[in-house]
Amino acid sequence: ALEKIVKDTYTAHKRIIFNGNNYSPEWVGEAEKRGLLNLKSTVDAVPAFIAPKNIAVFKKFHIFTEAEMHSRYDILMDNYAKTIHIEALTMIDMVREQVLPAVSAYSAKLAADAAAKKALVPSLPCKMEVTTVEKLSSLEDSLTESVAKLDDLTVKAKMISDVTEQARFDHSEVIPAMADVRAASDQLELIVSREYWPMPTYGDLLFTV
Repeated sequence: ALEKIVKDTYTAHKRIIFNGNNYSPEWVGEAEKRGLLNLKSTVDAVPAFIAPKNIAVFKKFHIFTEAEMHSRYDILMDNYAKTIHIEALTMIDMVREQVLPAVSAYSAKLAADAAAKKALVPSLPCKMEVTTVEKLSSLEDSLTESVAKLDDLTVKAKMISDVTEQARFDHSEVIPAMADVRAASDQLELIVSREYWPMPTYGDLLFTV
């Protein structure tokens, strides 16, 4: 009897069984062929919690009522939106209060060094100082624009009253804007002198105890 149960269960559910690397691109393609869901984000996955068939299962076994499931759904989505909002505000503060001032100070130092050299020897090209200041200024402008856009989007997100719509807006708009801020800041970290950079670098985090 046990052998039959195992065989029937495996036969009925074998499409979800995969003994390879579940993080590989091959499995993504295989899962799609098997008709399995690939929910890549919280805002994609959480709505499955209140799918009619799932509500029916929880109700059947007296685990949650439909109202309780919808309540938990709202809590999960609200928590997601609040977490993204806090992370975005923290990023904005870090950039405006630490990163941008550091970049500005280092650029000013290089510009002053170049001016001092030229005052002593006018023919000096000061290529390191000039090219670095140009690169820093370009990235500084890009970072300033990116963080301003992120700031605007966080305000818009908070104005959305529906928790599902707010979470989806955070996922589709706020997170990509945060990625843009991160990209510019990461490039600046590679250029700004350690003496001026206001936080531990990746090297510090990886190799310093």
